[in-house]
Amino acid sequence: MATPTPGLGALYARLEEVLGSEHAGTLMTYLPPQPGAELATKADIIELGERMDRRFEHVDARFAQMERQFERVDHRFEQMENRFHAVRDDLRDQLKTYTLTTVGAMTALTAIYAGLLAVIA
Repeated sequence: MATPTPGLGALYARLEEVLGSEHAGTLMTYLPPQPGAELATKADIIELGERMDRRFEHVDARFAQMERQFERVDHRFEQMENRFHAVRDDLRDQLKTYTLTTVGAMTALTAIYAGLLAVIA
């Protein structure tokens, strides 16, 4: 059995008389702990739900804004990746040109040296 809240003793006594001590105690546990305490009404709960909905809409809008920023960052990274690929391709082409030029020059110098040896000999 619940202990009646001070100030509500008369109510508890009457409830106990009408409902019996078990039911009176159960009903008393659902009353506010202090006389004059405010209970939330259905309208209060609806208002709270609406405020929470507005807050979550704000949070959702912020997440959408962050998602757009991440998309812009992703796009920039893709652009940088394309630039790096272009630089890599340019370096590869330059390396091929350098290698072919060097091999050609060495071949020409070898031929000239062989020709000079043939003339001298």
